[in-house]
Amino acid sequence: MTTPDPLGALAFELLGPEHATVLFPVLGDARVWEHIQGSDGATEEQMRAAYARRAAGPSRSGERWINHAVRLVEGPYLGRVEATVYPGGWAEIAYVFGQEHRGHGYAGAAVGWLLEHVGVDEVWATTTPANVRSCRLLAALGFREAPRSRPLASWEPGDLTYRWDRQG
Repeated sequence: MTTPDPLGALAFELLGPEHATVLFPVLGDARVWEHIQGSDGATEEQMRAAYARRAAGPSRSGERWINHAVRLVEGPYLGRVEATVYPGGWAEIAYVFGQEHRGHGYAGAAVGWLLEHVGVDEVWATTTPANVRSCRLLAALGFREAPRSRPLASWEPGDLTYRWDRQG
């Protein structure tokens, strides 16, 4: 199923193993993962297996996963967005976009779309201090740097933690 963003430029597809074929050329470049621990896989087959695990859903009771491939409505795949929604009524998000698709506002639009779909009022994200683009993106979306007070799966020692709270 493809869901367009409110501005109409992006489409969101439930992430599945079939997306490895179209996302590996975009996210298979090691430079994409410069500021991120791990990757979606060093080969298309590893990426396919990782996306199959995501499509299967969480093994922990009460968690909900939101995983979408992101593409232009009339164009190429750009990257992906994801969220884990926890039973306590909060979520953690992540996003990754191909090198050539950075700096065009796609990630900001996609993460904004994701914030509207998580269904909770408290959302967390992490990034390394060196990932200046991600820090700017989060600030532009209304995230504020905050001390980690949740068990964030993506947090690594030295990471910055950001919190977003739905207004009104």
